[in-house]
Amino acid sequence: MKQFIKKIISIIINSIMVLIPGKNSKASFLGWTSRLCISSNNHVEYDMDYNMYWLKNKDQYLYMVKKPYFNFSKEKLYSSIERIACQYYTPKKGDIIIDIGAGIGTETLFFDEKIENIGKIYSIEASKASHQKLVELCEKNGIKTSENLNLAITNSNQKLWIEETNNYQVDFVNKESKGIAVDGVTLDHFVEEKKITNIDFLKVNIEGSELQMIDGMKNAIKITKNVAISCHDFLFDDNRQIKSKMSEFLKANNFHVSYNQTGHQVVDSWIYGKQI
Repeated sequence: MKQFIKKIISIIINSIMVLIPGKNSKASFLGWTSRLCISSNNHVEYDMDYNMYWLKNKDQYLYMVKKPYFNFSKEKLYSSIERIACQYYTPKKGDIIIDIGAGIGTETLFFDEKIENIGKIYSIEASKASHQKLVELCEKNGIKTSENLNLAITNSNQKLWIEETNNYQVDFVNKESKGIAVDGVTLDHFVEEKKITNIDFLKVNIEGSELQMIDGMKNAIKITKNVAISCHDFLFDDNRQIKSKMSEFLKANNFHVSYNQTGHQVVDSWIYGKQI
């Protein structure tokens, strides 16, 4: 019944949005609607520099979207992160986190709050456009713990290219000079360069490049305590067996491995590991 009511409300709001002139006015209307229907802390702010909209909780910037909507909240965002990326391990005060495929910073605010300004986040994103939004999110929220890097983690130190789409969640890295150039490095090289001696939590969401990452993290995996990795078999027609190979890799490196069994292909793509 609740879903039906939300659907009706969405239809009404979308109809009204068409009649509202100006993007700032649209943002104000959606913010008011969201505070009325979802959370009293919600705001929507139009960003002219990016021609996009910030979804906000009080003065905190949660994330940036092309098409604004009212059905959001900080509680809903954090619940999703805890249910998926942090289902088996939630970062804590002082943790060292490497977030490969950090995107526009969906988990960054969550991680920053959990480590309480004492630990460190290495937020790595191959897409230049997504990386710029990640940087902006950190600046807007005054996040100092996150070092934001425009890199692709792969099996060797090399120049790569990324084909950016309208959906930052499915941008593809390639070696065929298609798209925008980005520096590719191994995780082993990255860890050595940054003098990282301990990784409390490694989160990976890199749209099908998981197996290339494995080839370049023979040493890094040994200093890693907890992992959450999305294995993108569902993006490909061929039988890549990313999830099963990732599982074998983790078990061979003394990790206890866990999985989701929800019936949802994206949620079930995640694999979790804890160093034994």
